[in-house]
Amino acid sequence: MSKLNTSNTADYIVVGGGSAGCIIAARLVAANVGTVVLIERGDRSEANPETLSADGFKYAFANDKVMLDRLSVPQPECKDRTLYAGTGSVIGGSGAVNGMVYTRGDKLDFDQWPTGWKWQDIEPAFQAVEAGLRIRHREGTTFTEKALVAAEAVGFKRKHGMNDGALCGFMGYNDMNYENQERRNTYTAFLRDVADRDTLTIHTKSLVHRILFEGDRAVGVEVEIKGKKRIIKANKEVILCAGALETPKLLMLSGVGPADHLKSLGIPVVKDIQSIGENLHDHPNVAMFYQGRKPVDFGYPQMYGFQRFNPKLPLPEGQADTCMAWMSAPVTMQQSMRRMGPATMLKGKKFFNPVLRFLVRTAVIIATSLPPVNKMINNLYGIVVILGKPLSRGTLRLASTNVKDPALIDLAFFRDPADMDTILNAVACARDIAAHQGLKEWGNKPLAGQLNSSKPEVWKKWVLNNVMTTFHFCGTCSMGEEADKPVDTSLRLKGMHGLRIADASVIPVIPVSALNAPSMMIGYRAVDFILAEKE
Repeated sequence: MSKLNTSNTADYIVVGGGSAGCIIAARLVAANVGTVVLIERGDRSEANPETLSADGFKYAFANDKVMLDRLSVPQPECKDRTLYAGTGSVIGGSGAVNGMVYTRGDKLDFDQWPTGWKWQDIEPAFQAVEAGLRIRHREGTTFTEKALVAAEAVGFKRKHGMNDGALCGFMGYNDMNYENQERRNTYTAFLRDVADRDTLTIHTKSLVHRILFEGDRAVGVEVEIKGKKRIIKANKEVILCAGALETPKLLMLSGVGPADHLKSLGIPVVKDIQSIGENLHDHPNVAMFYQGRKPVDFGYPQMYGFQRFNPKLPLPEGQADTCMAWMSAPVTMQQSMRRMGPATMLKGKKFFNPVLRFLVRTAVIIATSLPPVNKMINNLYGIVVILGKPLSRGTLRLASTNVKDPALIDLAFFRDPADMDTILNAVACARDIAAHQGLKEWGNKPLAGQLNSSKPEVWKKWVLNNVMTTFHFCGTCSMGEEADKPVDTSLRLKGMHGLRIADASVIPVIPVSALNAPSMMIGYRAVDFILAEKE
C-alpha cells in the first residue's frame, strides 16, 4: 500500500457527484449542518460544456472524458455477447450526459417498494426536485403528431407530462429537465449555487479507493487526489452515491459484502453481507429503426409511451411492463455509434485498447459522413422498445482488488424467459404502430429486414443480437425491511453506523420508466432523513 498523505476532516463525505450526490451535498450545505466534502471521479462540468447544454446531450454521450466505460461479462442468453454498461463520470453524473428525460414512474411501481416509500411518501420530494429542475415537455412536430396518431390507432391514449403516476396505456410528450438552452440537472439546479460556500469542498478527478472503518462505524475514506492517496475523515457520515455499479464495488473493496467472495481475493472482511451486489437489474431495449422518405423533424427523446404487454407477469392489473420511446436518428446515431461501435466490434481487453477504439471510431465517422449514408440517417427514426419490469436479476462481483479495474457485471438479460415473451409482444405492437397509414405515407421501411417477418421466432433472434442497456442499472444494495435487504428504509447500511447509501443501487424493484428522477428523489430524501435524525 502506498504511503498516505495529509489527512483532512469533514462532517459529511459524499462519494459521487452524480444526480443524487450533487443534491445531497447542496442540501447539506444549505442546511448549515457542518462541513461537506464531495468527491467525484470525473471532471468539472465547466470543463465539458456540452454537459451544460440542452443540445449537447448527444456530444456528451460520445465524449470519453465524461463517460466511465465498462462491459458486462458474456451473456449466455444473448449469444454470449458482452454488453456495454458505461455511465456518466463528471459532476452531474449520468444526469449530465443523458437525454434529459424526467419521469417519476407509476404509482404501482412504488407499491413494490417498502413502507415509507410509497407514492404518497415520495411525491413531496419529487415536487421539490421538479421545482429546481423546472421540468417541461417539448412542443410537437409534424412527425411526432403522426407518430402519436399511429399510437392512438393501436390503443394508446394521449397524455403529456407523464408524471401523475398513471402511465399504463398512455403515450405523449414526456417532461424533460431543461430551460431554454441549458440542461437542468442537480448540478445546475442545486449544487452550482452553493459551490463557493466555505463549508463545501469539491474534489473532482478524484477516486475513492476504500471506505475506512473502525469496528462497525465508517470513519472516512481513502481517496486518490491528483495521483496521491490521502485520508479524509468523516465526523458524522459517509454517504455513498457512486451508482449501482460502483457503490457495491466500493463496499466490497472496503470489506463489506459476501465474505467468501472477499476472502477469495484476500480482502479482510469487515461485514459479511451476502446481498451486496445481488439483485442487479436494468431495462433491456431494442431500437426498431424505420426509413422515411424525408428528414425527421424532431431532435429530442420527447415522446414516451407505457403499456402492459404480458398479462402473465406477477404485476397488478393496470401496471405497465414496457416503455416505448421515439428516437431521432439524425441527432443521435453518429454519436451513439462512436460510443457503442467499439463495444460491439471489440471484445474483452481489446475494447479498452485506445488505438483500436480510435480506429473503430474513425471508421464510424467516415462511414456516417458519406453523402448516401448521411442522407439515409437524416430520414431515419426509431421506436425503442424498453423492457420496463424485467424479472431477470444479475450480479456484480469484483474482478480484482484494484479499484481501477471494472467489476464483473452480469446483467442477466432474458435469464427469466418471461422477459422475452414481454418484449416480443411489445415488438409486435411497435410494428403495428409503424404500419399505420400516416407513417406509411411518411415512409416506414424497416432498417432490419427481420422486422418484415411476421414470425416471433425471427424477431427473437434479432432481439438477442441487438439488445442493449438503457443505462438504468439498479438494485445492488437494495433497501427494505426484509433481512436480505442490506439497506434500511432510512438509507442506512444495516448493521453499520455512519454509512448511508443514496443512489439507484438502493432501488429494490425497478420502475417502468427512466431512473434519473427516482435517483434525484432518493438523494433529496436522504437529506430529509439526516436532518430528521439531528432533531
